[in-house]
Amino acid sequence: MKLRHGLILLAILLLATGLRFYRLDAQSFWNDEGNTARLVERSIPLIIKGAAGDIHPPGYYLLLHLWRACVGESEFALRGFSALCGVLMVAVAAAIGRYVGGWRTALGAALLVAVHPLAIYYSQEARMYALLGLASALTLLFSLKFTVQNPKSKTQNLPTPYSLLLASSIALGLYTQYAYLFVLIGLNLAFGLDWLLRRPRNRRLLGQWIVAHLLGGLAFLPWAPIALGARGWRPPDLNSARAVQEIARALLVGITLPAGKSPYVFIVAALLLLLALTVRARSRFAAWAALSMAFVPPVLFIGLGLYRPAYLKFMMVAVVPLAVVLALPLMRARSQMGKMRHCLAALLALPLLGMQIASLQHLYTDPAYARDDYRGLAARIAAAARPGDAILLSAPNQWEVFTYYYRDPLPVYPAPYRPDPAEASAWVDALVNRHARLFVLFWGDAESDPQRLIEPYLAQHAYKAGDTWISTVRLALYGTASLPITPTTALDVRLGDTIALEGYALPETIFAPGDIVPLTLFWRAETTPAERYKVFVHLINVAGALVAQTDAEPVGGFGLTTLWQPGELIVDRYGVLLPADLAAGSYRLLVGMYTFAGERLPITQNGQVLGDALPLATLTVAMPQ
Repeated sequence: MKLRHGLILLAILLLATGLRFYRLDAQSFWNDEGNTARLVERSIPLIIKGAAGDIHPPGYYLLLHLWRACVGESEFALRGFSALCGVLMVAVAAAIGRYVGGWRTALGAALLVAVHPLAIYYSQEARMYALLGLASALTLLFSLKFTVQNPKSKTQNLPTPYSLLLASSIALGLYTQYAYLFVLIGLNLAFGLDWLLRRPRNRRLLGQWIVAHLLGGLAFLPWAPIALGARGWRPPDLNSARAVQEIARALLVGITLPAGKSPYVFIVAALLLLLALTVRARSRFAAWAALSMAFVPPVLFIGLGLYRPAYLKFMMVAVVPLAVVLALPLMRARSQMGKMRHCLAALLALPLLGMQIASLQHLYTDPAYARDDYRGLAARIAAAARPGDAILLSAPNQWEVFTYYYRDPLPVYPAPYRPDPAEASAWVDALVNRHARLFVLFWGDAESDPQRLIEPYLAQHAYKAGDTWISTVRLALYGTASLPITPTTALDVRLGDTIALEGYALPETIFAPGDIVPLTLFWRAETTPAERYKVFVHLINVAGALVAQTDAEPVGGFGLTTLWQPGELIVDRYGVLLPADLAAGSYRLLVGMYTFAGERLPITQNGQVLGDALPLATLTVAMPQ
């Protein structure tokens, strides 16, 4: 190795390290990372037991458990293991590239992996996908070494060192993630084709290849029954409609670049790939193996109908092989045609690197690509919490990540997983009867509550005071009070042409700052409204200034006005959160309806127009004793 090659590789490795450790703990753990953090707290037997009930094997968790014992349990510490795996991917890419096409290919492949947005994204996550990418790269490297060193071996019946290394990488991959099986399929397709074309065919090489795979499989054998038990699990949102485009984008510019900012990336990649196919690599098997491992896993995911956007993380197995293929045209050439190909490949690599750098800017700074902020959610709830409140988790597997951050005294209740109507109602009833206010984290409802039972029941049995989205988690606040089914104050007013407000119920009129005012409205439609309307409940002070409000579609968004049947009574509950710093005094409660364009419906009584906001009651806000 020339000194300049070593210095350039060192610079690339330092760049890869900086990109992976930069802002490593800037974002909160998201849900799956929280599961990881809590699982690796346990003893090794409990980790194995926990993984047996999961859809992932235990290898990553066991390694991270040992890592945690050395470096700690902070976000930076736990993600540091993935960051290290990401840096090692770059080193292995260089080793493979040097074997396939020499130092220029090695440095090109290392640079493409070093700045690869997908590789960096999952190198900054406390999950197993950086380790999966490393296991895939090591499998390719040891396979190449195996095919060169094995024929020289004088011990025909014993595994060679590279046989054992190949077997170890196979065991590592299998214990890291089940998607690694697609790596083995791609690798063995390349090996089988290369072996069939060899003259003369090396039967000892084939035998040692099979032995290496058997040794890796035997190491995985204790876990195989559990793995077979997980094969029937299928998520509810598999959809391969845009799989080809989205996988290709992820493998080239990651998942953090808006589609409109990479218009030429597919053309650039296709030209680089065509150039790679014209190169005579140093090893036919090496080139075929890299090509097969880069493309077979995506093709199998698409062809078997296993794709969903969340599964782009499995494409980490193809990052290093694809980088080696795209860097192959950079190999040193003596002919004039080869030199032209080298220059063209270098020119094509520049815009690809530019788009990858743009993707990294979004990864580091664009909130649209931020992970779920459970750290912020826990802090927000802790700041607003009062004695008697409770926290509800709509998906029970949020408990691990939320309680990693939330260590305050409010009780935390995970919802039953996939409840039936009786389970959902019993769970909600027990909590609304026990607590004054409920903070509810809605996440993953399509899987955890596929019948959508919990939120509609809450809308009917509590008083929703609003919600807000924090990344993909929705934080809602409900108040609890009695649940009148008939008005305590009768009204006879019309909103628009078809909707009657027959009355309202307000259990009390004296509140303290931070309370949730529980208001029940009773609607009846003469005919089904032609469009959807929103209801507003406003609280104004004596000067007419708005101090609190709730705006929502009826029945928490589950009683759309376009679904109202003529003559049907709609019991509609709203909560109005009083600001914690609201001054003592008298306030007026107003109600009305408006269209999605913002136009309020006129309110009439006996044909007389009353305006567009109906005063209901006067509330008194008093400081608590």
